[in-house]
Amino acid sequence: MQSMRFFRSTRTVARGTALMLATLVLGSARLSAQSLPSPADVISKHVAAIGGKAAIEKVTSIRQIAQMDMPAMGITAEADFAIGAPNRMATKITIPQMGEMLTGTDGTIAWSSNPMQGSRLMEGKELEQMREQADLTGSLMFPADRFSSMTNEGVVDFAGEKAYKIKMVRKGSGNESWQYFSLASGLNIGSESTTTSEMGTLQTTTIVKDYKDFGGIKFPTRSEANMGPQAMVITIKDVQINNVPADAFAVPAAVQPLIKK
Repeated sequence: MQSMRFFRSTRTVARGTALMLATLVLGSARLSAQSLPSPADVISKHVAAIGGKAAIEKVTSIRQIAQMDMPAMGITAEADFAIGAPNRMATKITIPQMGEMLTGTDGTIAWSSNPMQGSRLMEGKELEQMREQADLTGSLMFPADRFSSMTNEGVVDFAGEKAYKIKMVRKGSGNESWQYFSLASGLNIGSESTTTSEMGTLQTTTIVKDYKDFGGIKFPTRSEANMGPQAMVITIKDVQINNVPADAFAVPAAVQPLIKK
């Protein structure tokens, strides 16, 4: 009889201990979730770190002069990136002994033109992706109205730093990306996304670093991207703000005959 009482007592204690541990674990998980800042708060810190909302809202165009290196292919190229509000973008990459590679959008159509594959108009997912990339305000400030949802998935290790991992789902296209924001500086230090191109769908991981001030706004001056088997490094040499002529976003002559009248 005493042994039965002891068994029941032990079993009761075990149940009580298990219940207490479960409560502590669940309580800890809730506390951890509650202690995470909202995506809006994380992004607000990034915006403040690069110069502040008031300064960014004055930007109507950005031009970046850069060097692009693809070590595995032994390629070094000069690059000229331009983006203008509301949704215009033009990129010119000049590869020695190969020529110019042009991509861009005037906000309605998007194009690609290069010596190897000729000229073409982008369609479907690729067109949507190009229009989103051409969103100047969206690329600097990640405004909530551009996304159907934003979720703080917690603190992770990224590019040698502790960072908040923010999942963003773009309105309209539904494109998903994960943006990483440094706990220490607040700055956006990279991203993960799926990129659609002529070669198909590629998983892309990008690390951005070495922020420098240009005209009162900080921009990363080094970008390291891994797209499937390819690695690319972009080093920014100069950034010009509100100094991009309107004709920089004109449809290239080689692309114009492809546009249906």
